Amino acid sequence: MSVAIRFENVGRSFASHVALRDVTLDVKNGELLVVIGRSGSGKTTLLRCINALVLPDAGAVFVHGTRVGGTDVTALRRRIGYVIQSGGLFAHMTVAQNATIVGRAAGDSFERRKARASEILSTVGLEALGERYPDELSGGQRQRVGIARALYADPPIMLLDEPFAALDPLARMDLQDEFARLHRELNKTIVFVTHDVEEALFLGDRVAVFDDGRLVQIDTPAGLRSHPATEYIARFLRRRMERR
Repeated sequence: MSVAIRFENVGRSFASHVALRDVTLDVKNGELLVVIGRSGSGKTTLLRCINALVLPDAGAVFVHGTRVGGTDVTALRRRIGYVIQSGGLFAHMTVAQNATIVGRAAGDSFERRKARASEILSTVGLEALGERYPDELSGGQRQRVGIARALYADPPIMLLDEPFAALDPLARMDLQDEFARLHRELNKTIVFVTHDVEEALFLGDRVAVFDDGRLVQIDTPAGLRSHPATEYIARFLRRRMERR
């Protein structure tokens, strides 16, 4: 498989805190890579390096062969959908308006936005809720709107930063199932950050484990379970699963 995203010896610090340390990894086209680790391990910084919300101090990040930071950031971000934990919805806008705000900013016609709203809300199972407002939705429904918005421009890459963390367990499981279905159907390249081991092992084609800014192992879920590369990974997997 060809490479969609490449990190080459990437480092990033914030004042005295080192967030990423000499990270090298490839994300393949169409792959769902889950990034997992303790709080402060560098997961979110890694994600934000992909869409130029953060630029490396050392090394380089490439998206489809083009170096991030060396090209038009607006053009880069149009090819990348981004979903955050809170969903980031505007309370005064309807579901359809929230889902199509990317098109509004790009100057798309009302007709184009209306047609696209119907398509993407149907994709995430919210086709009947377009005229509702965020405060009329459940937490899981709000996150679906966030995913729909990220899909508006049909980007080849999607980034998700702990999108299901605030949901109750049943809603979270439902969205995990739904997201796995979407990945199979849409075949997008996805980098998904989570602190939940079970979620990572369920969703990921591969799982990248970070600790103290370092990539300590990247493998399939089966490989991670059967051959943890370090005692830290073995303990991390065991302790998190024991708490379930």
